[in-house]
Amino acid sequence: MKQKLEYRIFVVEQYGTDTFNKGRLFNAGFKEMKKYGAWGCIVFHDLDLIPLDERILYSCPSWPRHMCGTVVEKADDPTYHSLFGGVTSMTPAQYEKLNGYSNLYWGWGGEDHDMFWRLRFLGFPITRYNRAIARYTSLPHPISLRNPLRYNHIRGGIGKYRQDGLTTLEYKLISITERHLYTHIVVDINPFNERTTQ
Repeated sequence: MKQKLEYRIFVVEQYGTDTFNKGRLFNAGFKEMKKYGAWGCIVFHDLDLIPLDERILYSCPSWPRHMCGTVVEKADDPTYHSLFGGVTSMTPAQYEKLNGYSNLYWGWGGEDHDMFWRLRFLGFPITRYNRAIARYTSLPHPISLRNPLRYNHIRGGIGKYRQDGLTTLEYKLISITERHLYTHIVVDINPFNERTTQ
């Protein structure tokens, strides 16, 4: 509100007990939020991250922005420069050109690096705040099961974005609940019971 933005918050939850898949959730959330109007900017926000600096603008510059440069609870991450995750923003047109996130990453890790390489492959510059500004804190949560194939997917995924993403996503809408401050969407991102150990 301090930034004088018109915005809407969508909380997208994975239905069932399958292994977590952030890419599929973001893709399903994108498809569902488009039903609520034409948006100029989308911010993809991991639920456990809270911004610590009011200079972090929740808007879209000309190019995709990696907003979360530092999580204060974690040591400096050497993979930061090949990462596009945590909190990011881009226009809907940019997200569609990228074909969204990969649907392959079941479990923790890999999808944010995959998105970085999608951006690079298509020639999108990535904008970032100074790390002294882009500071977030992480809410405590259980550690997710790591994806044992994440590095194989990243190596093999460059250039395959057309065959894996928004256009190939299969999901089932379970429920939509309109809350005062947000819209809660529950989706089954594995409606055909694919193997989720990938």
